[in-house]
Amino acid sequence: MKKIIIIFTLIFLFNINPIFALEEVELEKENLKLSGYGDYLADAYYGRVENAPTLYKLFSKKGLEFENSFINSVKLSFLYSGELSFLTTAHKGQYLKHDFSTVEPAIMINFNNNKTQAMFDINVLSNISGYSNHFTQKLRRVYVSHKITDNQKIVFGQYTRLPSTYDGSRGIYMQDTVEKTQLGRTFGNTMSVGVRNLGSYKYVDYDIGIYDSTRFMQQFGKGMDFTGHIMFKPFANCSQKTGELKIGTSYNIGKNNISYNQYSFFAGYDKKKLHAKIEYAAADGYNGIYESRNSAEGFYATLAYDLTSKLTMLARYDVFDYNTHKSNDTKNEYTVGITYHPFENIKFLINYVNASGKNQPTSNAILFATRFIL
Repeated sequence: MKKIIIIFTLIFLFNINPIFALEEVELEKENLKLSGYGDYLADAYYGRVENAPTLYKLFSKKGLEFENSFINSVKLSFLYSGELSFLTTAHKGQYLKHDFSTVEPAIMINFNNNKTQAMFDINVLSNISGYSNHFTQKLRRVYVSHKITDNQKIVFGQYTRLPSTYDGSRGIYMQDTVEKTQLGRTFGNTMSVGVRNLGSYKYVDYDIGIYDSTRFMQQFGKGMDFTGHIMFKPFANCSQKTGELKIGTSYNIGKNNISYNQYSFFAGYDKKKLHAKIEYAAADGYNGIYESRNSAEGFYATLAYDLTSKLTMLARYDVFDYNTHKSNDTKNEYTVGITYHPFENIKFLINYVNASGKNQPTSNAILFATRFIL
């Protein structure tokens, strides 16, 4: 009983307090009548606070707007993620681990043609194993984009995670669970500098790019990388009746210190409160969060259900074979969890994860994460 009390005390101390610290701003001086912290975050984000000071307008959804200037608007944003894990393994026994994984300020500039945009984004806490811990490794979205038509845009720079897998390409705030799937965090979850063309149409979306094969701006000039992703939406014309079906595939090929070749297939279905995703990916060598000459493959299936408009429960099966030429290199993960989403820009996640494999001891973990974005 004492252990349970200690765990929940730590959860509140390490995951909630950093957020409430923002409320120490002297709001009374601005004559803002706010009913509470959560309401204010949502109001500030959607620009519903009248007579707000300039700083709050910069954090609103549209940002600080200008008239008669070559700049249309400037928007500041801030992403925070704090995680607390209660882990049980045969090697280490039971222990707690806390991680402030993301403190990510960003600035976005929209120019007055309403077509061109510039972004600078940095995760000041980034320290990826195997990468030099210097300034460029911490950079995230650093790019200039230009809208060619209403459906297409071209991007120069480091835009988002490479779409080599669907799960790997999703940002931390958009994840369904505290941790990405094994294939998402091994094959994907990386960024590179390049030129990409993005299109979004009624029945199809695509993302095609050519990049330098280095990851996180480490050592340029070792090779080139091609990544292409296409997503079909066959029921787009009748999705309200049938639900929304997405079927996609990605392909990644290039050379850095090694040559690599990777592909994936994804399907997702959403209808009212029900959400389902499956993805399979395989590689003959890969250049993901780290490089490997191994042939590997992975698969996951996620099923989620909205209990309310703010509360979702989910279950996921995740298997990954780190070397298909070995018989004892496969790891299975089973995840169940709940996500509480009081506002669009605030979420709390709690997951239970059981992991097992032939060449490793079984482990269990309870993961709790607090995330918000302004």
